[in-house]
Amino acid sequence: MGGRPALTIRSYGVSLTIAGDAGLIREVAGGLRTSFAGRYIPTFEVLGGEAAAGGAPKASVEWVRGRSFRVVDYVLRDSGVDEYVIESPPPAPYVNESPYFFILQALSRLYVRAGLLMLTDAVSVADPRLESAALLLGYPHTGKSTLLALALASGLKPLTTENTLLKVDGGVARVVGGTGVLVYDPRVREEYGVNVPASGMTRHGYAVVDLRGVVGGRDGALGRGVPVKAIYLLYTSFSSRGADLKPVKGRKVVKTLWHFATAVVRGTDYYDPLPPPLTSPGVDEAIASRVKALAGAYGGRMFEAFGSHPKVLEVVAGALREA
Repeated sequence: MGGRPALTIRSYGVSLTIAGDAGLIREVAGGLRTSFAGRYIPTFEVLGGEAAAGGAPKASVEWVRGRSFRVVDYVLRDSGVDEYVIESPPPAPYVNESPYFFILQALSRLYVRAGLLMLTDAVSVADPRLESAALLLGYPHTGKSTLLALALASGLKPLTTENTLLKVDGGVARVVGGTGVLVYDPRVREEYGVNVPASGMTRHGYAVVDLRGVVGGRDGALGRGVPVKAIYLLYTSFSSRGADLKPVKGRKVVKTLWHFATAVVRGTDYYDPLPPPLTSPGVDEAIASRVKALAGAYGGRMFEAFGSHPKVLEVVAGALREA
């Protein structure tokens, strides 16, 4: 980027460089060092300049200050460097959130190119010894964060909170990374009489906790990769009772996993004003291959889970305890 002021975002072995005028780059860096960014972008570092990337970045962003966010232009490469030009103010929670989701989308391509599979609206939780994990998928407001809060209170170990990175190999999927900031409805404390830690509150009254400060051994476990025992598609609520599991079979397994694996990169996970589709033949083929491998490995261990949060968590915890 010709020696211009720049910063590098490094996350799970991939890196993206942002260049612009010096004042803007300082503000962008400040906006990225917020818990809001950690809610959506898998755990990352903000480093100064291209040399800090620890290897050549696979994506570069030219950031021009503007009044509102828009993607001006982009060039995608299945090998080489993806290039973007965006116009936007610095990112800021509740004020200008689209840059966070754009950065997530740009990184989602790089995770695929690095051999990983990223699932959105996907959280994971491990047994207390961090030996096996359950992958919990769910559309918005189907109970993912509430189950993680209950898991944290019960002694289970939440691993990822919104976007989950998997390594699929040899018939096993391992959780190797993802987002680490949990935002949950504090109603869980009153409804279920549990004590869940919180380090702050969102503007809308939701509790926030950074898993890195409360889940011992999490970083090391993700570094090794925690094998997934089962996958659950959640339909839970505070008003539901009991727990009911229904196996997901046949084409529905691949169809469901394909949605969660492609929503971000394809731009169907919405942000203002209009997310561009960032797929390309090589990325599409890699996602399809990994989704098929995941479906083949877990076709008999994928379930729709209906019911109350505690009862469904009991089922998940029971599966994690099984040999």
